[in-house]
Amino acid sequence: MAAKEKQREYIYADGNTLRKTGGPVPAGKETGHTVSEGTLANRERSLQMNLGYVVFLTAAAVLTVFICVNFLRLRAEYTSLQKQATSLELDLSRLKMDNDAEYNRLISGVNLEDVKQTAMTRLGMVYASEDQIVTYDAAGKDYVKQFRDIPG
Repeated sequence: MAAKEKQREYIYADGNTLRKTGGPVPAGKETGHTVSEGTLANRERSLQMNLGYVVFLTAAAVLTVFICVNFLRLRAEYTSLQKQATSLELDLSRLKMDNDAEYNRLISGVNLEDVKQTAMTRLGMVYASEDQIVTYDAAGKDYVKQFRDIPG
Protein backbone atom coordinates (compact mmCIF):
# COMPACT_ATOMS: atom_id res chain seq x y z
CA MET A 1 0.00 0.00 0.00
CA ALA A 2 2.97 2.29 0.55
CA ALA A 3 3.90 1.96 -3.16
CA LYS A 4 0.46 3.15 -4.25
CA GLU A 5 0.68 6.01 -1.78
CA LYS A 6 3.84 7.32 -3.46
CA GLN A 7 2.28 7.30 -6.97
CA ARG A 8 -0.83 9.27 -6.00
CA GLU A 9 -0.96 12.97 -6.64
CA TYR A 10 -1.37 15.25 -3.69
CA ILE A 11 -2.73 18.76 -3.59
CA TYR A 12 -1.48 21.13 -0.94
CA ALA A 13 -1.97 24.80 -0.11
CA ASP A 14 0.95 27.10 -0.91
CA GLY A 15 -0.07 30.61 0.10
CA ASN A 16 -3.24 31.44 -1.78
CA THR A 17 -2.73 28.80 -4.50
CA LEU A 18 -3.21 25.06 -4.60
CA ARG A 19 -0.27 23.01 -5.84
CA LYS A 20 -0.31 19.51 -7.31
CA THR A 21 2.61 17.10 -6.83
CA GLY A 22 3.48 13.73 -8.32
CA GLY A 23 4.65 12.42 -4.99
CA PRO A 24 4.34 13.10 -1.32
CA VAL A 25 3.71 16.62 -0.08
CA PRO A 26 6.88 18.60 0.61
CA ALA A 27 7.81 19.01 4.24
CA GLY A 28 6.00 21.81 6.02
CA LYS A 29 3.13 21.89 3.51
CA GLU A 30 -0.26 20.67 4.61
CA THR A 31 -2.86 19.10 2.40
CA GLY A 32 -6.17 20.84 2.66
CA HIS A 33 -8.03 17.84 1.36
CA THR A 34 -7.53 15.17 -1.22
CA VAL A 35 -9.37 15.41 -4.53
CA SER A 36 -11.09 12.40 -6.03
CA GLU A 37 -9.98 11.02 -9.36
CA GLY A 38 -13.35 11.93 -10.93
CA THR A 39 -12.87 15.56 -9.94
CA LEU A 40 -9.34 15.53 -11.34
CA ALA A 41 -10.64 14.02 -14.58
CA ASN A 42 -13.32 16.74 -14.82
CA ARG A 43 -10.72 19.42 -14.26
CA GLU A 44 -8.47 17.90 -16.89
CA ARG A 45 -11.36 17.67 -19.37
CA SER A 46 -12.41 21.28 -18.70
CA LEU A 47 -8.92 22.50 -19.54
CA GLN A 48 -9.06 20.90 -22.96
CA MET A 49 -11.06 22.37 -25.85
CA ASN A 50 -13.39 20.03 -27.67
CA LEU A 51 -14.17 20.23 -31.42
CA GLY A 52 -17.50 22.04 -30.97
CA TYR A 53 -15.90 24.79 -28.94
CA VAL A 54 -13.09 25.22 -31.46
CA VAL A 55 -15.61 25.41 -34.32
CA PHE A 56 -17.66 27.98 -32.36
CA LEU A 57 -14.59 30.13 -31.65
CA THR A 58 -13.46 29.90 -35.27
CA ALA A 59 -16.91 30.90 -36.55
CA ALA A 60 -17.05 33.79 -34.09
CA ALA A 61 -13.60 34.98 -35.16
CA VAL A 62 -14.47 34.74 -38.87
CA LEU A 63 -17.75 36.61 -38.29
CA THR A 64 -15.94 39.31 -36.34
CA VAL A 65 -13.32 39.75 -39.08
CA PHE A 66 -16.07 39.82 -41.74
CA ILE A 67 -17.99 42.52 -39.85
CA CYS A 68 -14.84 44.58 -39.31
CA VAL A 69 -13.82 44.36 -42.98
CA ASN A 70 -17.31 45.36 -44.12
CA PHE A 71 -17.37 48.23 -41.65
CA LEU A 72 -14.02 49.50 -42.95
CA ARG A 73 -15.19 49.11 -46.58
CA LEU A 74 -18.41 51.04 -45.88
CA ARG A 75 -16.50 53.71 -44.00
CA ALA A 76 -14.09 54.14 -46.94
CA GLU A 77 -17.04 54.31 -49.37
CA TYR A 78 -18.74 56.91 -47.17
CA THR A 79 -15.57 59.00 -47.05
CA SER A 80 -15.23 58.75 -50.83
CA LEU A 81 -18.84 59.85 -51.33
CA GLN A 82 -18.36 62.74 -48.90
CA LYS A 83 -15.31 63.92 -50.87
CA GLN A 84 -17.23 63.58 -54.14
CA ALA A 85 -20.19 65.56 -52.73
CA THR A 86 -17.86 68.29 -51.49
CA SER A 87 -16.17 68.44 -54.89
CA LEU A 88 -19.54 68.69 -56.66
CA GLU A 89 -20.67 71.44 -54.29
CA LEU A 90 -17.50 73.39 -55.03
CA ASP A 91 -18.07 72.93 -58.78
CA LEU A 92 -21.67 74.12 -58.44
CA SER A 93 -20.58 77.17 -56.48
CA ARG A 94 -17.91 77.99 -59.07
CA LEU A 95 -20.39 77.55 -61.95
CA LYS A 96 -22.94 79.81 -60.23
CA MET A 97 -20.31 82.50 -59.75
CA ASP A 98 -19.22 82.17 -63.40
CA ASN A 99 -22.86 82.32 -64.54
CA ASP A 100 -23.57 85.42 -62.44
CA ALA A 101 -20.42 87.12 -63.73
CA GLU A 102 -21.33 86.33 -67.35
CA TYR A 103 -24.92 87.54 -66.80
CA ASN A 104 -23.69 90.81 -65.28
CA ARG A 105 -21.24 91.26 -68.15
CA LEU A 106 -24.00 90.74 -70.72
CA ILE A 107 -26.48 93.01 -68.92
CA SER A 108 -23.92 95.78 -68.54
CA GLY A 109 -23.18 95.61 -72.27
CA VAL A 110 -26.83 96.17 -73.26
CA ASN A 111 -28.20 99.68 -73.52
CA LEU A 112 -31.99 99.50 -73.07
CA GLU A 113 -32.47 102.85 -74.79
CA ASP A 114 -30.81 101.43 -77.94
CA VAL A 115 -33.08 98.38 -77.79
CA LYS A 116 -36.15 100.63 -77.53
CA GLN A 117 -35.06 102.81 -80.48
CA THR A 118 -34.31 99.75 -82.66
CA ALA A 119 -37.69 98.20 -81.83
CA MET A 120 -39.59 101.38 -82.64
CA THR A 121 -37.72 102.48 -85.75
CA ARG A 122 -36.51 99.33 -87.51
CA LEU A 123 -39.20 96.89 -86.37
CA GLY A 124 -42.13 99.33 -86.23
CA MET A 125 -43.19 98.47 -82.69
CA VAL A 126 -45.33 100.92 -80.72
CA TYR A 127 -46.67 101.15 -77.18
CA ALA A 128 -50.17 99.73 -76.64
CA SER A 129 -52.98 102.28 -76.46
CA GLU A 130 -55.43 102.38 -73.56
CA ASP A 131 -58.24 100.76 -75.58
CA GLN A 132 -55.98 97.74 -76.40
CA ILE A 133 -55.31 96.87 -72.75
CA VAL A 134 -57.82 94.42 -71.18
CA THR A 135 -57.54 93.49 -67.50
CA TYR A 136 -59.37 90.72 -65.67
CA ASP A 137 -58.99 88.63 -62.52
CA ALA A 138 -56.74 85.55 -62.93
CA ALA A 139 -58.07 83.87 -59.77
CA GLY A 140 -54.77 83.95 -57.92
CA LYS A 141 -52.59 82.20 -60.50
CA ASP A 142 -49.19 83.42 -61.56
CA TYR A 143 -50.00 83.30 -65.27
CA VAL A 144 -52.94 83.15 -67.65
CA LYS A 145 -53.36 80.88 -70.68
CA GLN A 146 -55.33 82.28 -73.59
CA PHE A 147 -57.47 79.61 -75.28
CA ARG A 148 -59.55 81.95 -77.52
CA ASP A 149 -59.76 85.59 -78.54
CA ILE A 150 -60.67 88.13 -75.90
CA PRO A 151 -64.06 89.73 -76.68
CA GLY A 152 -63.93 93.39 -77.58
